[in-house]
Amino acid sequence: MKLQRISLDHIAKLAGVHKATVSRALRNHPTIPLHTRERIHEIARREGYRPNPLVAMYQAQARSNRPTAMQSALAWLNDYPNPTCWQEFPWLRGYLRGARQRCEERGFRLEEISIGGNSNSSVAEVGRISEILRQKGIFGVILPLMLHQQFLLEEWSDCVIALVGSGNLSGSGAVSATASRFYPQGFPIADRDFYYNLRLAFQTVVQRGYTRVGFIYSRYLDRESEGRSQAAFLVEQSQLPEAQRVPILFLERFKEGRPAAFDRWLETYKPDAILSINPVVREWVQDSGRTVPEECGLVNLNVVDDVENWSGIRENHDLIGAAAVDLLIGQLSRNEIGVPRQPRKVLIPGEWHEGGTLRAQASFATERR
Repeated sequence: MKLQRISLDHIAKLAGVHKATVSRALRNHPTIPLHTRERIHEIARREGYRPNPLVAMYQAQARSNRPTAMQSALAWLNDYPNPTCWQEFPWLRGYLRGARQRCEERGFRLEEISIGGNSNSSVAEVGRISEILRQKGIFGVILPLMLHQQFLLEEWSDCVIALVGSGNLSGSGAVSATASRFYPQGFPIADRDFYYNLRLAFQTVVQRGYTRVGFIYSRYLDRESEGRSQAAFLVEQSQLPEAQRVPILFLERFKEGRPAAFDRWLETYKPDAILSINPVVREWVQDSGRTVPEECGLVNLNVVDDVENWSGIRENHDLIGAAAVDLLIGQLSRNEIGVPRQPRKVLIPGEWHEGGTLRAQASFATERR
């Protein structure tokens, strides 16, 4: 039996509306009243309507390239006290670079808007920023690793929002490493795959012949990652004999000299490899009289331009920034203004970077022979 494709004209006749109204309703266009959209969706479901995916892709691309106010610009909202941090700091600039490049590829321009690190928690502050965006004709906004919670928790009813990372949602103040506050995800997120990255680092270290793997981490970053790095470390560690398990060393600060807690931890548990995210750990290890990488291998979980001599994980910040733009453009093409019903999360896995702080695989194999 040859199946007949249900057309928009057919649905329009049943609904008693114009074909263009049906097209907008099926795309949830806000200019069509909600009750009309729901009625047309019900008719489409009843009649077995299925859109042609190739046509839908073409139309979405065509709409995204129209030179209209809504789709000509996207915003990168910067609430950092230092407004130039996204260009200056190697652990941040890849996000902005990737987002800007993807915008150019898709026919958009990315406008960075600095709000001066205002920590005002009132809804009025968010409203003020929304008004600025409306005046500029910008309806698509990226919130990248935001410092202040109100920008992440507000509904942004007139905009389409995508996040880079979860920002400061895990709260502030003295919170224990295992008691991070949980927030439900409100908007689509493009983020680092902390869980995958740490497991990749741990397994690479073990493959190189190290047997006592330690982990030094900050409580702030553990809260920001929602405990995913900690969870991955504990999963990998559980596969080792109990005598080889080294407890995680959580530190609040890394820039105020070598802490006594590090010396006690190093002497008590004697790790022969350490995973960390701050390059100052290398100085601490060498000051203790241990050679790197022979006596103590080191892995940096965020290898960027200023620590390229480290072995470790490249988090692919450019791809994360690009993924946030893709999320934003996808929502714009579907007219998903405001808080989405089911926000998506895109996790970008990192890649191993070979440096000089870990024994090479070949040298370890030679030692064993």
